[in-house]
Amino acid sequence: MARFLRSPVLEPIHTGEASNMIDDPHLSPARLAWFSPWMLIGSVCLLAGILFFLAVKNVNREREFTKRALLSQAEVLMRSVEAGARTGMGMGWRRRQYQTLLEETAHQSGVLFLALVTPQGRIVAHSNPEEIGKTIGLSLPEAGGRSYGFLGQKQRRFEVMRTFRPWHGRGRNGCANERCELGPPGVQKELFLVVGLDPAPFEAASRQDVRQTIILFGTMLLVGAAGFLSLFWAHNFRQARARLQGMRTFTATVLNQMPVGMLMTDLEGRIERSNEAARRVLQRHNGAEGSHIGDFPGFVSVIGRLREEETVIEQEIACRLSDSTSIPLLVNAALIRDSSGHPGGYVFLFSDMSSIRRLEDQLRRSERLAGLGRLAAGVAHEIRNPLSSIKGFATILAGRARGDPRSREIADTMVQEVERLNRAVTELLNFARPADLDRHVISCKALFSDSLRLIEQDALHQNVRIESEVAPEELEMTGDPDILVQVLLNLYLNGIHAMQEGGTLRVRAHPDPGGVVIEVADSGTGIPAEHLPHIFDPYFTTKPRGVGLGLANVHKFVGAHGGEIEVQSAPGKGSHFVMRFPSRPDEQAQNTPSLPEAHRNG
Repeated sequence: MARFLRSPVLEPIHTGEASNMIDDPHLSPARLAWFSPWMLIGSVCLLAGILFFLAVKNVNREREFTKRALLSQAEVLMRSVEAGARTGMGMGWRRRQYQTLLEETAHQSGVLFLALVTPQGRIVAHSNPEEIGKTIGLSLPEAGGRSYGFLGQKQRRFEVMRTFRPWHGRGRNGCANERCELGPPGVQKELFLVVGLDPAPFEAASRQDVRQTIILFGTMLLVGAAGFLSLFWAHNFRQARARLQGMRTFTATVLNQMPVGMLMTDLEGRIERSNEAARRVLQRHNGAEGSHIGDFPGFVSVIGRLREEETVIEQEIACRLSDSTSIPLLVNAALIRDSSGHPGGYVFLFSDMSSIRRLEDQLRRSERLAGLGRLAAGVAHEIRNPLSSIKGFATILAGRARGDPRSREIADTMVQEVERLNRAVTELLNFARPADLDRHVISCKALFSDSLRLIEQDALHQNVRIESEVAPEELEMTGDPDILVQVLLNLYLNGIHAMQEGGTLRVRAHPDPGGVVIEVADSGTGIPAEHLPHIFDPYFTTKPRGVGLGLANVHKFVGAHGGEIEVQSAPGKGSHFVMRFPSRPDEQAQNTPSLPEAHRNG
């Protein structure tokens, strides 16, 4: 028998492939380009350029500050020397006293030397007497100005030169008389004062400031780069979290909307995830998570095959549920592998095959009924002709045996039995004949009234009380009224015969989302459980004089209307027949042909 439904065939699952389940618009290249590594590198380079510019500017400012500090110190020394010279002019100082003044003044911290030079650069007085007569290398300043600069390689010094002005307005060189001359006798010359300062303390402080500046700006660069990197990582983290949340939502939606059950377990068989269909099939309304796959015995054999074969497996199993019932399942199972290819668990997709089994049973039953119908039609035609002859002869014999009561009784019995056989053959032919329906819109209340009128005497004779309900009273349905009356009559008689000691026959009609539901219930002896699967089979009966075609015709005619019939019964509790007729029976009937028609067409 071909299967009606199969679960989706699984391929081995890799958890690394789950990220491809969502086509996230936030992952488009245009959106990711803004946060590309080149953008981060460019931002860091821009920040480094700004910090480098600020560092260079700060270093230049430190150098400028050092130069101004040295110039200020040199100006103070020069004014001190000029002040001392003005004091000595009144006492007739000559070269020796000026030499002493320079030597004493040069003893201050940070002063390398003091010198007086001629415009030709010849030293005429120096804090170091050994330097007198030598030539100084610093260029002469412009009139009224000063010249300065850093000189020397091994021992750097900062030299400042300007015109020596001990007394402004006194002589060409500022002297009041000849006694202040430092040049050769009789020669009036303009002199220049030169101060040599040690820049080492300032340069050491400047170098320390530069180092601190470099450390500071390097720290700022690292902090800035770390900030950019943190922003990039934070953005990626938010994007990844959003993608993960979207993937979880998508996965949960897909799994919960799947029409088949799904279970995911670890390698030990502990259930880690299930969907709504699995909980519904396995009757685990609070979820199957946390339980073990061994709680469902049918799955254990599937896990054993998975461990041995490590491939996709399809297997039919019988799963026993918590209420001790067993349901057939079609299971597809596969291994779950991690990104490195190692097994990480199992996944099971399964479908409840109960409805499929019922359809298969119905199909087999239909095939069996079709065969019986064809056989019955042939046999009925062959039997009816001899029955007519037997009935005729029996009637003749009954007429001739008027004087013999015993012979007449035998002849009458023959006629009755022939009529009973004829009725059986008629029912057989009705069963085998296709149901040609003459559909009309009919009132359910009128349908009950017409059908119940036919069994009033039988019900009264059997002490059976009849209860009828149509809600709402204007409820209507579409069908063949004669056929439907015959269907209800068969069910009524079936119920009355089951209530030999009296009881209640209930008939009810009410609307249903798919159409109209008609229920016929009795309080009779009920039907044993082993007989329930066969009550609609032709010639199946538990009555001594029954033919077994009444319920078979009921099933046939309900199906011809596109409806379905179910029965619930138990010994001593009566029987309850439920017929569901669709709201659009024309379309349903096209898809549900009568049994003889269906099998006549193939």
